[in-house]
Amino acid sequence: MTSALSIVLLAVMAGPQSKPSQPQKKTPPAPPKSTAPAAHVHLYTGKYDAARGIAKERNVPILIHIVLEGEAQNDEYRDKILPDRDLVAACANVIVIVANNGKHEKKTIEETVDGKPVKREVCAAYGVDSCTVHQRFWDDVYREFKEENGELLCPQLVLLAPDGKIARRINTRSVPAATEVLAAIKDAQAKAGPGLTDAELAQVKQLMQEGRVLTAAKSWPDALRAWQKLLAITPKGMWADEAQKSVPVVQAGLDSELARISALLVPGKAADGYRELLEFTKQCAGLPIEKEAKSRLAKAELTKEIKDEIAAYKLDQEADALLTEARGCFDAKQDKKGEHTVRRLLGKRYVSTPAAAKARELWPDWAKEEDAKVKK
Repeated sequence: MTSALSIVLLAVMAGPQSKPSQPQKKTPPAPPKSTAPAAHVHLYTGKYDAARGIAKERNVPILIHIVLEGEAQNDEYRDKILPDRDLVAACANVIVIVANNGKHEKKTIEETVDGKPVKREVCAAYGVDSCTVHQRFWDDVYREFKEENGELLCPQLVLLAPDGKIARRINTRSVPAATEVLAAIKDAQAKAGPGLTDAELAQVKQLMQEGRVLTAAKSWPDALRAWQKLLAITPKGMWADEAQKSVPVVQAGLDSELARISALLVPGKAADGYRELLEFTKQCAGLPIEKEAKSRLAKAELTKEIKDEIAAYKLDQEADALLTEARGCFDAKQDKKGEHTVRRLLGKRYVSTPAAAKARELWPDWAKEEDAKVKK
C-alpha cells in the first residue's frame, strides 16, 4: 500500500510543471482630483416676459433649459449640461433660464461679497435662492413650447436670438452634446453682434441721449462722436439701428457747414471765413472731415485775392495772444517775463494791430523806449 502510494506521488511530481507566475502590472495611480471650484452658471431670476425686453436691449440671446423633475434623462441633462465649464463661460453674456417643476433641499454656499466671505442658503439642485425661481418659469415655457398634442418634451433646450426668434431648439428628449449647445450660442452671438453688459447698456443709453440732443442742436462734430462711440460699443442691434441712420444725417450737416464757411473765403469776408474755418477744424479734430478742412485752410492762405486779409487776421491773433500773455505774467508777479512780452508786442511787426495800440495805453514808457529804438 505504501509502495503504491509512493508510485502515485512520484508520478504526480514527475508531471508537467506549472509556468512561473508573471509579475503583476502595477495599476497607475489615479490622477489627483481637480481642486478647482465647480463651474456655476448665473441663472436669470426675474420675470419671463421681462427677459425678452432685457435680451433685446442688451443684444444677448436667451438660453432656456426645460428640465422635468424626477426623470433619469432629465437629471443627466441637469448634471451634464448646466455645469459644463465651456458652456458656463460662453453664457457670461447670455440670459440663462431654467424651467423646472421640482422642489429640492437647500444647501449652504459661501460667496465673496465686497472681499468678504458670505454664507447663504440656496436650492441644492440649481443654486438659486429658492425653488420658486425655477418653478415660476414652468407654466410660461409650457404655454410657449408645448407640442400640438399638449405635451412638453423634456429635457429640452431653446435658444432665442435677441429679437426673440428661435435660433436653436433641441426637443428630442435627449441630452445633447455640450459642444452642440456651445456652437449654437456662438452662432447666435455672431449673427446678433456683441452683447452688452449692464454697465455698457447704461453707457449706450447715455450716448443715445447725447446723440439725439446734439443732432437736434446741429452740433455736428460732437453729435458724430457720440454716434461713433455708440456704434463702437454695439455695432448691431436696436441701439445701433438709430445710430446708423443718424450718422449720414450728421455727416451731411458737417458737409453743409464746411460748404457754408468756405463760401466766406472771398475778398471782404475772408478774415471771418478763415476764423470760422479754423474753429471748425478744431471742432472736427479726429473726424474724417478734418483733413478736408485743413486742406481748405492751406489753400485759402495761398489764394492771391484773399491771402493779405488772412495774413492780417493771423497777425492780429498773434498780437492778441501776446497781450493776453503779458497780462497773465503781471498777474502772476512775473514782471520780467511780462516786460519782455510787452516789448515784443510793441515792436515793428505788430505796430498796426489793435493789441499793440492797447499795449501803448497800458505801458506808455516802454512804448516810448521801443519807438526810440525803431527811429535809431
